[in-house]
Amino acid sequence: MAYLHILIVLLSSLHLILGNHATTTRDTISAGQPLRIHDKLVSQNGRYALGFFEAGSSQNTSNWYLGIWFNSIPKFTVGWVANRDAPMKNHTSLELKISHDGNLVVANRATDSIVWSTEVNMNYRNNTIIAVLLNSSNLVLRDDDASNSSSISIWQSFDHPTDSLFQWAKLGWDNATGLNRRLVSKKNSISPASGLYREELDPSGVNQVVLASLIRSTKPYWASGAWNGNRFNSSPEVSRNVGFLSFVETTHEKYHTYHVSDEVDVYYNLGVSGQVKVFVWPQGSQDWVLAHAEPRSPCDVYAACGPYTVCDDGALPHCTCMKGFTVTSVEDWELDDRSSGCSRNTALDCNLSGESSVRSMDKFLSVPCVSFGQSEHKTDGAKSSGECAQVCLRNCSCTAYSFSNDTCLVWHQELLNIRQIQCGAAADSN
Repeated sequence: MAYLHILIVLLSSLHLILGNHATTTRDTISAGQPLRIHDKLVSQNGRYALGFFEAGSSQNTSNWYLGIWFNSIPKFTVGWVANRDAPMKNHTSLELKISHDGNLVVANRATDSIVWSTEVNMNYRNNTIIAVLLNSSNLVLRDDDASNSSSISIWQSFDHPTDSLFQWAKLGWDNATGLNRRLVSKKNSISPASGLYREELDPSGVNQVVLASLIRSTKPYWASGAWNGNRFNSSPEVSRNVGFLSFVETTHEKYHTYHVSDEVDVYYNLGVSGQVKVFVWPQGSQDWVLAHAEPRSPCDVYAACGPYTVCDDGALPHCTCMKGFTVTSVEDWELDDRSSGCSRNTALDCNLSGESSVRSMDKFLSVPCVSFGQSEHKTDGAKSSGECAQVCLRNCSCTAYSFSNDTCLVWHQELLNIRQIQCGAAADSN
């Protein structure tokens, strides 16, 4: 990463409600025994529960989801959501049941419609199909026909992770079906909808885990390093802090998984801000305790603060607007979604005249002691800081410039990944 001294820039609260008054503690759904809005399945070990919950609602809307959460701890924490991008509204008439075709479905009794389904093509009698919440937190749909020597698994929630990875769950590919088990962060701190970051096995084929952004660039901003048979080369601390890791590659599948202890609650989550964080719940605790994070520095995440911001690992909050800019959406920032970044207080005064640009009122403001990270830039043949400024002023799409070591850099898009550093760590610049 090249460090440059000065960049010249051209100018709700969490609402999460469980269905109350749970009336069942069974772990299985079978034909004719639906799960209603205030019921829940509980795994036999009591550690996990499945049911309906409300999240991200306001005074005028009510969003309901089907999910799996940690049942044995006092802080409500969801680890899997069935319908993250399709919230349900009329919750009073919802039920989870085995349908006539054997699928596990969420049905709306009021409209006689299906609002979510496992969508499996099968040839089983639905009266032998059951859905079981296992002690591992895995929700499994299977054929439980007594005439079979063993139950046949038809579908499982471990194959469709959202933003969290339970112990023993797989991150990787099923070569037979083409299924890619990967994590996608949620939209913000209250909405489980799909967000802007993902974790997966390296699609290039290297046996490593990567984090990538869905904002303008899909190039990974963090990689674990290749698996060497015992650990990932670039992340030895993961093995020390997370527990037992494994990497499996066969003709049928390729995946990474982890395991800490059957007695320890672990929350492995790809957060809204693009960091993977592993939390544990110590006995007698009232909250999760952070055990590990990757990347370790929040500012290493691509577009961590959104456009026209400066990210500072040593400050809280990490993100601030550049001078002349204000937060684009205060509501989003309060919900940990900073993807919209900051916006200019005053629009640029730039008009095209023939093939040239005319800027009568625009001026530059300096942002000292920063690095440019992965921001896109273009090099032009200016010989001084003044000439570099003119290169930028001649183009209406230009947003900033920097002149250092006789090199002129100009930006033609939103400024991303601007990072605060100590001035002594930067190169000399004008």
